[in-house]
Amino acid sequence: MNIRVLCEITQVSRSGYYKWLRDSDKPDKDLKDYEIINEIFNKGKKKLGWRSIQMNLKNEKKLVMNHKKIIRIMNKYQLFVKIRIRNPYKTIAKKTQEHRTCENKLNREFKQAIPLKVFCTDITYLFYNNR
Repeated sequence: MNIRVLCEITQVSRSGYYKWLRDSDKPDKDLKDYEIINEIFNKGKKKLGWRSIQMNLKNEKKLVMNHKKIIRIMNKYQLFVKIRIRNPYKTIAKKTQEHRTCENKLNREFKQAIPLKVFCTDITYLFYNNR
């Protein structure tokens, strides 16, 4: 049959068909790098992202690879990291501690007989952990 007719039936452009035909003969250029990345990914129990893989490549294999290439290969071969789910009990504990108030033990008795027994200061807002 004619290539033009087959392309019309499958609704593919002729140039797209010829590009696919040309590229199908080429060996995969990322196959060697994929095998190295996949080895490290599986050794890390499928929990390593591109940063950890890049560090392991540098330290263990003495191989430097661009992070964009690692991301591209991981996406191409579907090496996805399982997303970590937060512990709900830890989240609830943080929320309850955020708005707690402390009892008033001093009762506005700022002058004490024993030195260094009570420390007082006026803190309107205390920056903690960049919040």
